[in-house]
Amino acid sequence: MATTTIADEDDTYIDYDAFLTPQFSAHSFANTLILGTNVDPSDPTLDLTTPLSRVLFDLQEIDTHIHALTTASALPLLSFTATSRDASESVLAAVDAQLDALKTAHERLRRDVADRSHVAGQVLVAVERLHAVTTQLRELGRALVVARQIEVQMQELGRGGGGGGGGSAGGRGDGGAEYNKALVRVSHNIRELRLGRVLADVDDDVILAQDLKKHVFVPAETAVLAKARDAVLAFEPVAPSTAASGNGTSNGNGSGGTAPTSAAATSAFGVGVAGGAGAEVMRARAAAGVLALYLLSREEAVLLTNAVQTHLNSAVNASLTALTRSLTALTTLDRSVGEVAARCQNLVALQALLSGIPVPTEDIADDQQQQRKQKSLLDPVLTQLDSGGGLPSIFFRSLAAGIEPRVREVAARGGANARILKGAKDRVRNAFRACVERGLVGAAAERGAVEFEVAVMVGAAGALGR
Repeated sequence: MATTTIADEDDTYIDYDAFLTPQFSAHSFANTLILGTNVDPSDPTLDLTTPLSRVLFDLQEIDTHIHALTTASALPLLSFTATSRDASESVLAAVDAQLDALKTAHERLRRDVADRSHVAGQVLVAVERLHAVTTQLRELGRALVVARQIEVQMQELGRGGGGGGGGSAGGRGDGGAEYNKALVRVSHNIRELRLGRVLADVDDDVILAQDLKKHVFVPAETAVLAKARDAVLAFEPVAPSTAASGNGTSNGNGSGGTAPTSAAATSAFGVGVAGGAGAEVMRARAAAGVLALYLLSREEAVLLTNAVQTHLNSAVNASLTALTRSLTALTTLDRSVGEVAARCQNLVALQALLSGIPVPTEDIADDQQQQRKQKSLLDPVLTQLDSGGGLPSIFFRSLAAGIEPRVREVAARGGANARILKGAKDRVRNAFRACVERGLVGAAAERGAVEFEVAVMVGAAGALGR
């Protein structure tokens, strides 16, 4: 019991160990006191005065003990407190001195760093603006050089622009070659502008840049596009009128002149041209135009494809007109066959020209795998035209699709023209066959491909009966 333990102490009866133990519980201690002073806890007259007096007496004893200890240790405590205060004041004085030194250093740093940093920031802004001005001046200087080059090259094009092919171009000697070189060079310069390598860092509101674009670059691009397109459209190594006039009359079996003349059987680049030199000049001019159109295309060979498509459509429409006219005037059928064959020969020559010009690779990015697979300028053109058979194949299929309804119309109309046309159906079929066979002379086409095109053309005369 706690009471017995306290009674056994000599100097005090308070059990300090019980109070100081970590497991001390006030409830348990109070219960112990109550049980120690009451025999029967269930007695209605339970005595609580005695336990409470014991607790109050313990508190008084502890208070007396604290007072005694405080009185006995007052001087040492005061002495320790005074010593601690003196030491704190010394430390505070040292800290104040260091704080004053830190404030002084901070003020010096503010003057030496912060103020100078503000000035340096202004200098940086000025340098950045000067750099921007210098960059724009450098770009403008480069643009002026390019503009001067374009003007000189356009003057060269103007001096050598008379006559796109034939014998007239050959009489200029080196003028034709210089014209072609100037056409390609000016296309490269305009492509530099197109790709943003000139005037890239120049603001749009710079008047000089606006004037260069308005008065030099845009007019030059328009003129070069027109000249390059004209060079491609004028590429006709085989003149249709010359080839048609060279045809003989129908042979004995009514084949409609299927045997090619010596002019039509020669090289695709020399037929119908006044001399081989003229053909070479025309070919060089067309090659320069083809390359210029490719370089100036914003997308993959779009301008070049459009020019080839226009050339192809022109050949199809002219051939369709000639054959349609011959359906009601069979005496002109041989001449029309010659014209169709000549126009096909021109397309064969144009295809050979395109296949002989490699795709420029200096501007192809690493991720443009489709362009890297293309070997010549013919590849992107055929890709855009969505045809793998070549230009002659497109020509004959378009021609067959156009002539078939006209044959059906003449045959269904009745009358003398329909009777004559049906009576000469073998001659018409042989003429259509001759268009393909003579048109593909010199073309690197397999026999199976030729027979397929023949079948397409001959099938267009199916309305005449078997």
